[in-house]
Amino acid sequence: MTSAQDPDKELVQRIQNGDRPAFNQLVLKYRNRVMGIAARMLGDRGEAEELAQDVFVKVYRALGDFQGAALFSTWLFRVTANSCLNHRRKRRAEVRILDGAGDAALAVADPSSNPHQLLEQKELRIALEKSIQSLPEEQRIVLILRDVEGLSYEEIADSLELELGTVRSRLHRARLQVQAGIREKFSLDGRRSDRL
Repeated sequence: MTSAQDPDKELVQRIQNGDRPAFNQLVLKYRNRVMGIAARMLGDRGEAEELAQDVFVKVYRALGDFQGAALFSTWLFRVTANSCLNHRRKRRAEVRILDGAGDAALAVADPSSNPHQLLEQKELRIALEKSIQSLPEEQRIVLILRDVEGLSYEEIADSLELELGTVRSRLHRARLQVQAGIREKFSLDGRRSDRL
């Protein structure tokens, strides 16, 4: 999709022309996605909430200079990714497992399942989150943007200012590492790893 086909173009123009309530519409539209990216990158829901607020403040301040060379959403995800990476560089503390953030995107449990199945699904989700958190930052953000947020390879390349081949390579390595981490966890626990 080109910037001429940007579904947010009219809203962005309204904001640039001084329509402050229009910005609230953009925040409502994208806050869950920005929060989801931040929560998965940082591993802490509280920090993710603060970072998401900071992202929208940055976006509001910089929107006057936004020229529309890329989709608004692509630009927003770039700001979000960069903010997460900068925050992690500053923090460098021990990463904690997500406390339930993103269950909808990573949920694999059926509510009608029996308690044993629900427990296994919860363990799988926790192992998946741990495995994602253990990825190097450059692989984690690509995996989150593709497999959780559903961005195309081109949108990820634009958002992170990377070559398309680099995006594909990082995503491939990230998926292999996540899969290996989950297999290791479940084989160490005495479970069958061939389910994965």
